[in-house]
Amino acid sequence: MIRSVVKRLASLPAVFDLLRWILEGGFSGHQSVFENELRDTSGWVLDLGCGTGQHCRKFVEESYIGLDLSIDYLMAASKSNRSHHWCQADAMRLPLRDRSVQRVVVSGLLHHLDDTSVLEVLCEAARILDHGGLLVVWEDIPSVVRWNLVGRLVHRFDLGHHIRRAEGYGALLSRSFNVISERRIRSGFMDYAVFVCGPRLTE
Repeated sequence: MIRSVVKRLASLPAVFDLLRWILEGGFSGHQSVFENELRDTSGWVLDLGCGTGQHCRKFVEESYIGLDLSIDYLMAASKSNRSHHWCQADAMRLPLRDRSVQRVVVSGLLHHLDDTSVLEVLCEAARILDHGGLLVVWEDIPSVVRWNLVGRLVHRFDLGHHIRRAEGYGALLSRSFNVISERRIRSGFMDYAVFVCGPRLTE
């Protein structure tokens, strides 16, 4: 029953965004990613699984592409951010040319996918990423501290059924990318693993 309520809330972009903002401390942890891992926003940026485009204003409008499977989320995103580029597509079949973007951003997408699907998404991301580009990923991980009961409860009813430990994401990423750095962040009640990756050296 609770999961069905969560699913209903997720179908209401404005309500769901507000709840996330509360649970994630105003996205303070996300802000640290932009200050540390995404200071350079030059070139084309693909926000893979962009949702309602909460982070789009961190990037130059003309060179930002927000891609998501949900038309409802994209409509909500474009309503207040008309100058950005929005695209409805499957992350496993990206409608972009090889080596056409300089940054790929993935936030909160991979924990919705099983390992096979994650590898397909990462293979596509590797295909479209320029040789000198970067992939920046931050994904939910199990709560680091035991007293974080709210974080544990949110994860229990999260619509993503594949919340992994940091090493699990790292192992998947290393199949298609060179993992340059990894760290942990806390955003409100939620814990994340942050990865910065570059193209494989053999490519």
